[in-house]
Amino acid sequence: MFRKKSGLLLVIAWLMGLTGLVFGVVLDPLWFARFGSLVVLFSVMSEYALLHGELDVLYQRLEKVEADDDMPDLTPSKWHRKKVFLSHVTVVAGTLIWGFGDLIL
Repeated sequence: MFRKKSGLLLVIAWLMGLTGLVFGVVLDPLWFARFGSLVVLFSVMSEYALLHGELDVLYQRLEKVEADDDMPDLTPSKWHRKKVFLSHVTVVAGTLIWGFGDLIL
């Protein structure tokens, strides 16, 4: 559940940035900065969902381990790590848009 939710939240964050860019160009540059706060909000929600999704998988795998078993591979997938990196980049970009969006346009 968390995997799909985190991707959707990340897409919404980028859509908010594009919407803010359009409103900033058409109406007033201040709108671009205001939409930056929504970019940050949705990307932080995405990071939160990614973290909890990763912890859920970790706990499920650890519950299956017996005392005599070897430790299973607990590393997250490459796709998960890419989404985490993209979420971090989106938080930074959204913060810059939020703070300086009106000056950028």
